[in-house]
Amino acid sequence: MSSGSTDVLGKRAREAAPPVVCVVSPMENPALPYMPPDAAEFIIGNSLDDLLPRAAEAEAVLFVPPGSPEVLGELLGGGHLPRCRWAHCFFAGVDLIRPVAMAQLVPKGIPLSNGRGAFSSSLAEYAMTAALHFTKQVPRCLANREGKVWDKFTMGVLRGKTMGLLGYGDISKSCAALAKAFGMRVVALRRNARKADDPSVDLVLGPYDGPILPAHKAALLEQSDVVVCTLPGTPETQHFMSTSEFASMRQGSIFVSIGRGAAVDEAALVDALRSGRLGGAALDVFEREPLPADSPLWSCNDQQLLLTAHNADYTDDYFRLGWDVWRSNLERHLADEPLVTPVDIAAGY
Repeated sequence: MSSGSTDVLGKRAREAAPPVVCVVSPMENPALPYMPPDAAEFIIGNSLDDLLPRAAEAEAVLFVPPGSPEVLGELLGGGHLPRCRWAHCFFAGVDLIRPVAMAQLVPKGIPLSNGRGAFSSSLAEYAMTAALHFTKQVPRCLANREGKVWDKFTMGVLRGKTMGLLGYGDISKSCAALAKAFGMRVVALRRNARKADDPSVDLVLGPYDGPILPAHKAALLEQSDVVVCTLPGTPETQHFMSTSEFASMRQGSIFVSIGRGAAVDEAALVDALRSGRLGGAALDVFEREPLPADSPLWSCNDQQLLLTAHNADYTDDYFRLGWDVWRSNLERHLADEPLVTPVDIAAGY
């Protein structure tokens, strides 16, 4: 925390009582023990009965999954938060509360911030781990070790290869920085290709006006050796990667999904893996979570697919980092300054 930010909180503490924040979360949420008790007075609960006695005092509301979006909607829609001037989602993805935000925050002019940036470094490490996992043929190495096979195969490298980034938010920016350290070329697909000011990106693709078209996607996929999907969950990104997109990927290329599972058509991905089109895929997010036992993804062999249980960013400092982002936004809120991680509610991120 900067000294200036500390001064803001210190001044507020001297001049007035700490801000009251309504937290929509079950009491057993593992994030709660990490909350900074000196930053605010927290009213915590996951039902109206828990929150209503003091909700009217709150000047801000915090949604911490697996809190209830319905309760958040009832609080805002029922007029139970008359003093609320700021809302925050602890996670980067706001898809769970976007309908509430559209219906209640937008008409009231209440800004929304999110937890983006807190977990970008660990997710970028996961993307590079996946790229190395298949490029270095780690499953083959493990099988050889198990079978006592001396297999002197040609080892692949990332240097000189191209990483294609679907979306270019904070996670992708961290991925680009690591890819550059490995000597990779970086191509990014953005909703607005005018935003091309990042030295870690060699080429920005996408529209200058209007929606992303199939031709924009194909242009990235056809030249990428590793494709990393960091897209948020919105109506526009539903099955963003499907049959035609996987068919556009280079033979033997690698696909990594670390944004929202809804962006990937899992049936189409399974077909692409079984056809031998892809060199491998790594998934940390899924259309349904937990991944159902009858999902065909489980039947893909270890040579093809790396699966993790949406825990690529679940590090030992996970909750502390999330609270750090919340607190940085709190400081801006108290100082009547622009939020650090504002969400475009209409866009969904």
